Amino acid sequence: MKSGYMSTNDIMESCGLKDRKYFRESYIVPGLIDHAIERKYPNKPNHPRQMYRLTKQALEWKKYQED
Repeated sequence: MKSGYMSTNDIMESCGLKDRKYFRESYIVPGLIDHAIERKYPNKPNHPRQMYRLTKQALEWKKYQED
């Protein structure tokens, strides 16, 4: 994932996945639970233009892994 907001479709495309339900259950929900990703509209989880981005914690972990 990039450091900015990405739509569900963009993230799925970058992962090479096509099954939206599988993607949500296997990636989005665990990412939200682990606080690795955050919603653009946190108070409206079903917002039609919902997007996600890595949290500061996840960005630091990613930076550490790249070094």
